[in-house]
Amino acid sequence: MPDLVQSVASYLQQNAGYLLSRVAIGLVIIVAAWIASRLARRGVAKLLARSGNQSRARTLTPIAETLVGLAVMGVGIVVGLQQLGLDLTAVIAGAGVLGLAVGFGAQELVRDVISGFFMIFDGVIEAGDFVTGDQATGQVERVGIRVTQIRAFDGTLWYVPNGKLQTVGNNSREWCRAIANVGLAYEQDAAKGLKVLQAIGDAWAKEHPELCVEAPVAQGVVALADSSVNVRLVGKVKAAEHWPIEREWLKRIKAEFDAQDIEIPFPRNVTYLRKDDASTEAS
Repeated sequence: MPDLVQSVASYLQQNAGYLLSRVAIGLVIIVAAWIASRLARRGVAKLLARSGNQSRARTLTPIAETLVGLAVMGVGIVVGLQQLGLDLTAVIAGAGVLGLAVGFGAQELVRDVISGFFMIFDGVIEAGDFVTGDQATGQVERVGIRVTQIRAFDGTLWYVPNGKLQTVGNNSREWCRAIANVGLAYEQDAAKGLKVLQAIGDAWAKEHPELCVEAPVAQGVVALADSSVNVRLVGKVKAAEHWPIEREWLKRIKAEFDAQDIEIPFPRNVTYLRKDDASTEAS
């Protein structure tokens, strides 16, 4: 053992300059790779920002930055280790074995990554979309390789693994249908109520042609409920705009119904009182 230590010390003394130079070169290469990775990330972000589809750019930017940064940094580390005299074949083989072991031990992680890749590739959801999924409902803030972040209406930020997004409804694609259901009193003339609904829909469509895909239509009586005759106004509108449009329609319907004395019903119960007169005969 002392002979081994003595031999190592002697080797270090004889080759100190050479070893220090190799270490210095390796460190310089790694630092340069880190700087290059930062510059590459910024370049990718600027390139995607210049694309026409901003929502697509917001979705792909974090993923592209991560992949490019890891690739450049990985190359720099491998080259830096080569300057230290390490066998790259052994390093690559060891990384392959480690990756295989991680793959077997983290099957859910691999599933999330694969699902995230195909979800991004197919354009299922993008940053800024309003979605309804199995796990959460809200606006997509970030789509990652493994996890998607969805901001609910109450402000809760949900972190949903991509492998859990089995079924997703997207309200931000092409168009949505605005629906306003209104109840009329049974004593009220349903035809008059429908005429008012159609007039409101036509007026709104003229005022907002940029939001209207197809003109609103008063469909007619859709249900005979316990206390009301339900009628409906529907129309195709710009994607993700149907919620404020429905609120605007209901506001106008309430004002117009009040102006024309059209009764909006409230729940009512009819009570029948029965009195039985019992007569007894004296025996």
